[in-house]
Amino acid sequence: MVNQPYSLTGKYVENLKTTQNSTKEEDSQIYSKYVPKNIQNSWKKLFSKQLYGIGKDIMYNKNLLLQYGFTKLRPPNPEKGSSQYTLTGKNDQIILWGFGMVFATKNKGLFLWRHEFVPKLLDVNTLSSQVWAPEQLPQCTIPKTPDEMLLTLQLLFKSMKWLEGYEKWIIATCGQSYRDKSLQAANSSNVTSFYLDQKWSELNKKFEKILTNSEPEQNYDVIESEPVQPNFEHPIVIPEKICGPCGDMYPENGEFCPSCGWEDLPC
Repeated sequence: MVNQPYSLTGKYVENLKTTQNSTKEEDSQIYSKYVPKNIQNSWKKLFSKQLYGIGKDIMYNKNLLLQYGFTKLRPPNPEKGSSQYTLTGKNDQIILWGFGMVFATKNKGLFLWRHEFVPKLLDVNTLSSQVWAPEQLPQCTIPKTPDEMLLTLQLLFKSMKWLEGYEKWIIATCGQSYRDKSLQAANSSNVTSFYLDQKWSELNKKFEKILTNSEPEQNYDVIESEPVQPNFEHPIVIPEKICGPCGDMYPENGEFCPSCGWEDLPC
C-alpha cells in the first residue's frame, strides 16, 4: 500500500524515523527507577505497532479515526509535517501524529514519542492548535521528582486504557481479520493474528501494579473522577519481600524478580 501524502504513515514520518535520537542515558535511568526496562521495551514495541495500525485506519473506509470522532488538520506542507488528529472529550484530549501522541486530562498533558519510552509532561495551555512536527510542540519535560513521575505514570496508564478501548472498537467495527491485515508488514504474504487490545490489557495490569505500589507524598486529584485511576488515598507500605514495580512476591535470596525481571535496583 502506497503511503498517502497526509497520512500518519506518510513520507515525512517515514523520514523522521531515521532522524529520531535516543534519549540521554541519564534521562533514561530516571524512568528505570520506577518502570523495569523490560516493561519499557514492551510498551515501546506495542506503541510503535499501534501507531502503525492507526496509520492504516485512516486509509480504510473513509477514515476510521474520523468515524471514531477525531477531527483532522492537514499540514501546509506534507513533506515537512504530519497530519494532526484531535479528539476532545469531557475531561480528556487526545492528539495523534505519525511521530507520537499527546494524552491530556484538564491542564496536565503527556507527550509520547513513537519509538522510545520517553514520556514527557507538558502544559496543555501552551499547546498550539496546529502542530505538524515535534519541534513545534511546547516545552516537554522529563519527570524529575516523585510527584512528577507519579503524574506521568497516571497519565500513561490512562492513555493505555484508552488505546485498549480504541482497539476493541476497531475489532467490533471492522473485525480481527482487518486488524491482522493492517498490521501486516509490507510485501509480506504471511498474515498472523496480533491482538493489540489484549496486549494493552496485559501491559495495563503491569502498570496498575506499579501505580498501586507507588507511595504518593501528597493528594493527587488530576484524574480522580476517572474510573481507571487506582486508589491513591492512602500510601501503601511495601513489605520487604514484595517486588516494588510489579507487586509480586520477591524471593529474599534472588538477584532479580522472576515475575517482571526487575534487576536494576533492589525491590
